[in-house]
Amino acid sequence: MKYSDLLKHPEGGRYLEVYRSMSQVSIDDKTRTALTHIYFSLEPHEVSRFHRVSNDEVWNLYQGEGLYLYQWDGSSSTIESIELSAKLMNFCHVIPAGYWQAAVPIKDRVLVGCSVAPGFEFEDFELIVPESDIAQTLLKIDPGLSKLIQVR
Repeated sequence: MKYSDLLKHPEGGRYLEVYRSMSQVSIDDKTRTALTHIYFSLEPHEVSRFHRVSNDEVWNLYQGEGLYLYQWDGSSSTIESIELSAKLMNFCHVIPAGYWQAAVPIKDRVLVGCSVAPGFEFEDFELIVPESDIAQTLLKIDPGLSKLIQVR
């Protein structure tokens, strides 16, 4: 894989789908691929803006110093911050289905793998709308996260 193979992602950063299972599953009256996996990269100046997907997503650190993952259930008064890094020996984290999530590289370019099961489909993806009530609630909890909501 070359960095130039990665495609721009709507949430920020770049991605390349590297696996889509041939198996199908049914969930909520929808048929989905059992599992998908992508490479996802962020440059130091990039962020993955708050978004959510309908299914569990596993983040795995591959290259770089690491990143900060943010997760929020949309109703609690705290937003959780998780550091994926070799320094902490924490290379993997699962974002539960339906949680708002965002990411920021710690320092330099970071490469992670993201697996979604049942598999990812863009129709199951929701990017936070900066003017929405949910975005305003998030900013009341932590105004410092505004860079993870705004379109750049």
